[in-house]
Amino acid sequence: MPLDYYEDDDDKGSAGRGGRKDFDCPECSANNPLDDALADGQEVLCNYCGCSFLVKATDDGRFKFREI
Repeated sequence: MPLDYYEDDDDKGSAGRGGRKDFDCPECSANNPLDDALADGQEVLCNYCGCSFLVKATDDGRFKFREI
């Protein structure tokens, strides 16, 4: 069974440009600032609801998140 990823449809940055330093939680929609830019394979934690996600960079430069 394939893993389900949530797409990040925010246009504040992308994997191709390498400068995205925040993410919107797919679970609660809260915006979470980050110290470092998002990267493929990174694990991120929502500071509001506590859910953890694995970040996947797509070929078109966007990010997807899978709850872990």
